[in-house]
Amino acid sequence: MRIFLRLALIVGAISGLSLLGLLAWSTANASRFAQYYDMLLVLNGIFALALFVWVVALTTRLVRQIRRRQFGARLTARFALAFALIGVVPGALIYIVSVQFMSRSIESWFNVRVDSALESGLNLGRAALDSLLADLDAKARSMASELNNTTETDIPLTLTRLRESSGVEDVMVFTGSGRLVAFSTHQYGQLLPEMPPPTVLNQLRLGRGYSAAEAEDTGMAGGKETLILRVVIPLTPAQRFDTLMSSASEPRWLQLVQPVPQQIADNANRVQQGFRDYQELALSRLGLRKLYGITLTLALLLAVFAAIAVALSLSKRLVRPLLRLAAGTQAVGVGDYRPLPEPPERDEVGQLTRSFNAMTRQLEEARRMVESNRRQLERSNVYLESVLSNLSSGVLVFDESFRVTTVNQGAQAILQADLRAVIGRPLETVDGMLEFIQTVRQAFAQHAAVGSERLHWQQQFEISLPPPPDSLESAQVLTLLARGTHLRVDGRGNGYLVVFDDITEVISANRTVAWGEVARRLAHEIKNPLTPIQLSAERLAMKLADRLEPTDRQMLERSTNTIVNQVASLKQMVDDFREYARTPPAVMQVLDFNALVSDVLALYGWEPGERHSAAARPLAPALNLDVSLAQELPYIEGDPTQLRQVIHNLLSNARDAVAELGEMGRVQVKTQLLGESDGAAYPAVRFIVSDNGQGFSPKVMQRAFEPYVTTKAHGTGLGLAIVRKIVEEHGGKIDLGNRKEGGARVSILLTRVVAKTATMDVAPQERDNAATQ
Repeated sequence: MRIFLRLALIVGAISGLSLLGLLAWSTANASRFAQYYDMLLVLNGIFALALFVWVVALTTRLVRQIRRRQFGARLTARFALAFALIGVVPGALIYIVSVQFMSRSIESWFNVRVDSALESGLNLGRAALDSLLADLDAKARSMASELNNTTETDIPLTLTRLRESSGVEDVMVFTGSGRLVAFSTHQYGQLLPEMPPPTVLNQLRLGRGYSAAEAEDTGMAGGKETLILRVVIPLTPAQRFDTLMSSASEPRWLQLVQPVPQQIADNANRVQQGFRDYQELALSRLGLRKLYGITLTLALLLAVFAAIAVALSLSKRLVRPLLRLAAGTQAVGVGDYRPLPEPPERDEVGQLTRSFNAMTRQLEEARRMVESNRRQLERSNVYLESVLSNLSSGVLVFDESFRVTTVNQGAQAILQADLRAVIGRPLETVDGMLEFIQTVRQAFAQHAAVGSERLHWQQQFEISLPPPPDSLESAQVLTLLARGTHLRVDGRGNGYLVVFDDITEVISANRTVAWGEVARRLAHEIKNPLTPIQLSAERLAMKLADRLEPTDRQMLERSTNTIVNQVASLKQMVDDFREYARTPPAVMQVLDFNALVSDVLALYGWEPGERHSAAARPLAPALNLDVSLAQELPYIEGDPTQLRQVIHNLLSNARDAVAELGEMGRVQVKTQLLGESDGAAYPAVRFIVSDNGQGFSPKVMQRAFEPYVTTKAHGTGLGLAIVRKIVEEHGGKIDLGNRKEGGARVSILLTRVVAKTATMDVAPQERDNAATQ
């Protein structure tokens, strides 16, 4: 496209220059204008077409740039339009004025006065020449009359005398065949005269003489012509000369040549030339109008297209630095801060470019600082995220509208919910979190209302978490200790921070310690007076029984029996508390847990078809037991007596739970070996006791391991508390829950597993000892 435009521009320029040169050359002569009119028209068309194609191409390219929203296209169009108007409007005005002026001027050239004046001047010149020719003709006839009476030998002298007397420059006598007879001239260095031209000789043969004004080339370097008068008349010899001239058969002629005065000749030539030129112009009047019309139109086209070309050139030149700056800004936008080439000019654009480079250098410095700070911040964030992710406490950060901005893994673990999707949204949108967030909001509102000078608040509260989907378990109640603060930046609120911990186990442990202390004090303070009370009651019954009437004796016996029985109950309760408070340290030994479970199950009527110890006798009616003991279960380290108590307590609770169901009640006992495939980090033995009773209520679930927490009408509620204490002393874990099918489930995990091959020799003896106990 650019090559085509350049070619069109070159062709147009050559055509325009050729047209201007030919036009200037042809305007001086109408005949040449008529001769080269077609060529002028063709060149003008070629030039106009080349300029039109060039302008259309440039305009089309500019319109495409505007449609593509290319930067600088609209500014280029504005510059081009402004410069085009500056060039076109004055050019069009000059064109209109010139056309009108040309039309009126050409018409004024060819009026009647000019025509008459030129014709009168021409006639005046002709009259002057005719007068000179008449005078010269008279002189020739006077000479001819005298020469007719002169002998041939006297003719040369007579010619010289007559020439000198008449003032004629050249006189010559010659025959009709062109033979010179005699001549006389005022130029003494001329040997032979110049004979008349052949045209004159031909006219003499046809006529009786010749008289005319002729233009003669002077032979000067400038090519200047002079005007001469030539008169030729015949000579008629007298009668007395007949004898002398009889021998001459051809006629003789007398020629007089006299130059016209130079001033008259010049004036005549100028008048004649002017009249000739005027006639040519008059004949080519319409052609002149066309010629000057073409010239003015070409001048207008040149002015218009030159203005557009200059406009486009200047606009591109002015917009080019701005385009570089635009490219620089786009590069800065994508992070490229390289400086732009600075122009050598010291104008505003150069100053702007230098300012832009200074700005990019500052931005580069700022970017490096920001990048360094960003890396520092990223390292800090990574460290903070690592701390938060490994922090057991829950951390929640809210904005001013209580939308979650940050949550750590500890918060998700404590609240038992996936909170990653709640970022940017209120916590209320997560199922089960309404109670928690309402408590937190209320704590912040109360802290702000109190106007405390402390920056943070601390509060302990309980929340209920919904059970997992498709689970029959009841809601879980957690005791949380939360601390909150209102984040501020430059004195303005910037959000809220809440840090909380699950202290449910801590509270339970504190209660366990407290109950242990209570049990120890009760065992010490209550048991001491019980024996004197029992002995005193028995002594009263023994001493007074014989002294009272039968009715009074019976009442005394009932009263003393009541006292003795209640003292015995108190003793049993004190013994239970003592056992809870002062559980003897476990005596660890290697034992077969499956054998220990089987021995305890035998007390509840289970018969596995194997031999059991004689001490294993049923303690209660047989249960509907579903027993599943894992094969090849490894040995564990434990205290057989304490583990037996654990198994017995769990089975006793299960029996009580299904007592109301009668034959429908069932108790399931299971042992399992857990390994890496089950998600355990190390081998462990799991012991599970479950039933199909009513299960644990939410209230009991939270405090099941505390003393005096029970749903049974009898007992102290120390069974599960003692079980938990024994399991923890064995390094294990205990978990309570409700089954999906209904009923309770207690799972114990024992982690002190011993390789079975290492204890094959001691296992039988340990098993017998355990069974005996």
